[in-house]
Amino acid sequence: MEKYYFEEEWKEAVLLTKENKSTVLVLDGEELEIYCPETVRGNVSECGTPCLVSEGKSPDGGGYSVMAFSLDSIVTENKGWICLQPIVFEQAVGFFLANHHMEELAGGCIASRKIESREEGPDFILGDAYIELNVPDAILNAAGDGWLQVKSLMLTDGKAVRYRDMVSRMENGNKRFILLTVFQHGLNDKMKGFLCRELSRLFGADLQENTEFWVIDLRLEPDGITLLSCQNITDKVLLS
Repeated sequence: MEKYYFEEEWKEAVLLTKENKSTVLVLDGEELEIYCPETVRGNVSECGTPCLVSEGKSPDGGGYSVMAFSLDSIVTENKGWICLQPIVFEQAVGFFLANHHMEELAGGCIASRKIESREEGPDFILGDAYIELNVPDAILNAAGDGWLQVKSLMLTDGKAVRYRDMVSRMENGNKRFILLTVFQHGLNDKMKGFLCRELSRLFGADLQENTEFWVIDLRLEPDGITLLSCQNITDKVLLS
């Protein structure tokens, strides 16, 4: 398995709620105020919620910022982490493509980043293909047995409109459009099936031959991101 390493390893800490404030309990026991996204604040448990923090990443440029959190117990050794920064996955995928670790998708082509007109262009250009990343905007809650319940759609209608517009702008269908969905919670058949049904619902009516759907399964750790698998699910979407 290939791995993308962070420049600096993220620090594991514990989030606590005190007087309606989220604070981070650093490993040496010191309590610090911290920038904490709303998604995390809604999942802070009374016993404390494990998190990964990075120094100097808060909106004001100083202190610590929560980069990921876990629904596991604070005493669990190998925790499952949920990253809150989609740009981190974009950087990791760029690394995997550039170093030929995703050859089942790349097919020997060299990937490049789309810099100019970024708001309208794809995340990556790979030979004759445009690649757009989809990092699900899921609000996650514990569901008793540890199952992650997805409260919001894996692919919002707004994202679907953006992707369909991008496909329609391709010249004469000469380029492929690849929608690459990032999983970070452990890809299983249940989650894959849910994604395929969502993609079929949103794209089925006007799905074009040059459109492909892929999923990449990544594991977040304090020092980086490991590539677990990369799969083409286009046929499954068509059959959903």
